[in-house]
Amino acid sequence: MHLLLIHTEAHYFAGAEVLLGHFLHELVKSDCAVSVAMVEGSKIQRIIPQGVNRLPVPNNQKFSLKTLHRQVKELLTAHQKEPFDLVHGWAARDWELTVWAGTKGRVSTMGTLHDHPEARFFSLQRRLLMRGCVRWGLNRLVCVSHAVRSACIAAGYPAHKLVVVHNGVPTDDEPCSESESKGVVRLGFLAAFSERKGLRGLFETVKELERLCPGAWELFVAGRAQDAEGQTLVDSIRWNYANENWWARVHWCGWAAEPRRFLDGIDILICPSSEFEPFGLVLCEAGLAAIPVVAASVGGIPEIVVDGETGWLFEAGQWKQAASLLARLVRSPELGKTAGIHGAARVSREFSIGKMVAGYKKIYSNLLSDV
Repeated sequence: MHLLLIHTEAHYFAGAEVLLGHFLHELVKSDCAVSVAMVEGSKIQRIIPQGVNRLPVPNNQKFSLKTLHRQVKELLTAHQKEPFDLVHGWAARDWELTVWAGTKGRVSTMGTLHDHPEARFFSLQRRLLMRGCVRWGLNRLVCVSHAVRSACIAAGYPAHKLVVVHNGVPTDDEPCSESESKGVVRLGFLAAFSERKGLRGLFETVKELERLCPGAWELFVAGRAQDAEGQTLVDSIRWNYANENWWARVHWCGWAAEPRRFLDGIDILICPSSEFEPFGLVLCEAGLAAIPVVAASVGGIPEIVVDGETGWLFEAGQWKQAASLLARLVRSPELGKTAGIHGAARVSREFSIGKMVAGYKKIYSNLLSDV
């Protein structure tokens, strides 16, 4: 089988791109030949493994039919030289190219949805285009959680085309040595800096935690602002909290190129998302590192975190509730250690990259057999 995987994101590099790297590294171990259509010079170049053919296409970030036509022409030229059996659009903005290339090449098509189908960062036109691609173009759509599938059905997507395959993480990493906490509980946040990831709520939470457990914690913040809105948010947080007596215990760690190394330096991961979270790959990474999580119960997060067993959930926006959970773990650290052990076992069993790739390969095979 020769798979054409399309991902033309030219600017951002977030969870979907990290996941793509894991996915491709595992997929090339199988009998599947893979080509990736991508914008030359984009950030995803660094995660494409050896053995994967790279097909550069024009940047269509601002979307025009003329550029889309040029992209299709490039892919059809490659298809004539070495035919593809299947076209897979990795993210929602890749679907129109996937549909057109698959139709012109007369092969089956599928897509993956890593977001809520009506997320606020999708324009109305984009939402209509996405729904149209699934209704009349794509043969299958993979939803990364049952929560995403339910949202798709509510948005008018055809249920018979929707398949759930949970994301996965590599589970064969060597364990890292555990670092000492120096007598305080080390809290961690690992995400892009945005309102939807709950960065503002994180600081509301630790402000309340300081009232409950003064001096007993420190916070490590890993990530970066990926746009002007994110930078404005960071500036606002610094303005509001820099004079607090606990501000010196907040450590800004920058972008975590190696998430596992960051996770091995904390005791608890906080995931305070204020909006729908399609899946939450960082929760799997934390689980694999035996780090317990305290997370907002939004979207697909409850499919990963078993409340009271592998972590603790709170209602989105309820920062005092989150602080109360953290205070309990600060006072009884053995609870967190036990949850971490259970989390590592669950992630290895349910959310490995091998299980994820097996799920996708089953869909690929089914589509090819339907031709």
